Amino acid sequence: MNQMSLIRFGNKYLLLLLSSLFIQISSAQTITMPNIIGSNMVLQQNTQVPLWGWATAGTNVVIEASWGQSVTVTTAVNGKWLTKIQTPIAVPGQAPTYTITITGPANTISFTNILVGEVWLCSGQSNMWFPMLSNGGDMKGVIDYVNEIAAANFPNIRLYTVPLGAAAAPAANCGGSWLSCSPTTVATFSAAAYYFGRELYNTAAVNVPIGLIHSSYYGSAIQTWIKDSVLRVDAALKTKYIDAILPTAAVTTQPSQMYNAMIAPLIPFAIKGAIWYQGEANGWDGANYGKANIALIKDWRASWGTDLSFYATELTPRLLYATTKDIEPNHGFFSEYQSSILTLPKTGIIVTQDLLLDPTERQTSHPRDKRSVGKRLAYWALAKDYGQPVQYLGPKFLSSKIEGDKVIISFTPESLGSGLTTKDGSSQVSSFIITGTDKTYFYRAIATIEGNTVVVSSPYVTNPLSVRYAFTDGAMTNLVNKEGIGAFPFRLDSWTQYPAIPFFDMAEPTTLVDNNQQEKISFYPNPFQDCINISGVSHSIEKIEIFDIMGRSVKTELFNNKSNTKIDVSDITNGVYIIRILKNDKTNLDFKAVKQ
Repeated sequence: MNQMSLIRFGNKYLLLLLSSLFIQISSAQTITMPNIIGSNMVLQQNTQVPLWGWATAGTNVVIEASWGQSVTVTTAVNGKWLTKIQTPIAVPGQAPTYTITITGPANTISFTNILVGEVWLCSGQSNMWFPMLSNGGDMKGVIDYVNEIAAANFPNIRLYTVPLGAAAAPAANCGGSWLSCSPTTVATFSAAAYYFGRELYNTAAVNVPIGLIHSSYYGSAIQTWIKDSVLRVDAALKTKYIDAILPTAAVTTQPSQMYNAMIAPLIPFAIKGAIWYQGEANGWDGANYGKANIALIKDWRASWGTDLSFYATELTPRLLYATTKDIEPNHGFFSEYQSSILTLPKTGIIVTQDLLLDPTERQTSHPRDKRSVGKRLAYWALAKDYGQPVQYLGPKFLSSKIEGDKVIISFTPESLGSGLTTKDGSSQVSSFIITGTDKTYFYRAIATIEGNTVVVSSPYVTNPLSVRYAFTDGAMTNLVNKEGIGAFPFRLDSWTQYPAIPFFDMAEPTTLVDNNQQEKISFYPNPFQDCINISGVSHSIEKIEIFDIMGRSVKTELFNNKSNTKIDVSDITNGVYIIRILKNDKTNLDFKAVKQ
């Protein structure tokens, strides 16, 4: 090879080497960004919103927003760059679209069709995950989901769903992308989140673009949504949610798993607040749940660096099994633990005990009326975050007064709205129970609205001591204010234990079983089975007598040792009754039932 050839070869090699180095350097300086930042997104208005991504340390990144803002940032030694950019004020009724361009030495990223408005995080377990469209099982879709989905044309509401995930350490990124709200995109989106966002958007005084970040995981326990270090710093939470959970347990109970995969990648994307629908997986955790929920809120606020609003949802009544009776107070106690978040500022909670479509929904954890859930959560935001004069509270206990054999319940003025009423138009308020100074039994109470109070009594309680409202596992309530918002559960006592509760569910067939005689008596308070059914070994029954609440006999049926006998009660008016079974040995069994 002559000298000229060597020079040419050397130049060619040098060019190849320089080209290779350039490619390597360019590749290292390539900007990447998290999925939560992308086209179609909504940015929180009038805020210094964080934007971030990754590139080689020392890479200069230029961010330009079409509304006139520009900023330059240099990637840190850890390969991450983060900056903030001021967003415009959103004007109600207007939704201009914007573009953001991110430029580095090796590439340029452009995000288009961006809106500026209000952004909310929507998180929890299956009731937040519950989609608009039926997907089988007990996820039957929202009420009238065909028409509701078809009407969901809101291009200024943007939806982002974080894919289901779990991780042992905080992740830097997650899947998902921003989508305009349409019948196609909303069908599989969180129903409660959609209705929340729609209510905000349709409120004239707000009416700015709404961004909804949906991050929920069905079956997930609260400890999965809390940072590991937060659980460990509290001895009670560490014992309950770290030490007591086996590594082989389901991922939906493993501490911090959902936080790492589904919350950490979102931080610090600017949000206004969060709505929360969770608790079914922690129903037996007692006061630990309340502590965990408070810890979650405090940590999320610290992680986002803002005192974000947080509005939660009480669980609906639930009977775990078909044979479970409405006599246990677990639901009432859990509602108290859920409400403990109200000790923190900028928090709220809604009730759902009045939202079941029928008694069968108590056999599932997934009631279908998510529209009311979303709207009630939105009322809190409208009142507290957007200064709107909307009724956001349902009747909330203020005080009680005993007058003779009656207990008079008063409610806070701001929770009364236009006054008290019943959702179903009944003259009787359901779900009150009462006990006397002997503390022997709780009885299903007679409760009526008198002005802005509820008067509670029972013919079996002459000296009242305590009243509880909506405190049993299957309580389907009907007390609301005239704005249609349900009353909060409460109790006058502070007992951690409870006496026997000898009453029966008012909303479905009730059953009494005498274990000694194996007699089974069912009372059907519905128009399709308007009878009392006696089945099993009933030869020891001499007669059944039905008394009204004043103790007057309204019906008597002689048995004469017959079995499997039905007693027609279609001629008895709706109301509360005592069913007395007289045995051949002249002993009685009494139980209370309601025909309605």
